[in-house]
Amino acid sequence: MRYFSYNEYDPDHPDGGYVVTKSEEEIVKEYHSFWYGEMCEKFGKEHVDATYSSDDCIQDWIVIHWAWEVNE
Repeated sequence: MRYFSYNEYDPDHPDGGYVVTKSEEEIVKEYHSFWYGEMCEKFGKEHVDATYSSDDCIQDWIVIHWAWEVNE
């Protein structure tokens, strides 16, 4: 299992934010439905089902969150 971290901004936190770490499983559970819907809207369900996987979902999540892989 791989884990990824990103910085979460929080103006109420003394340091202005904190680091959040998520597993691949958590990313897919929380993000896949949204990602899949958006991909189907843009490219069509048939193309998405034939071309993309949950690994692509995770890679998009990494880019969106400016995340980096960590060793847990």
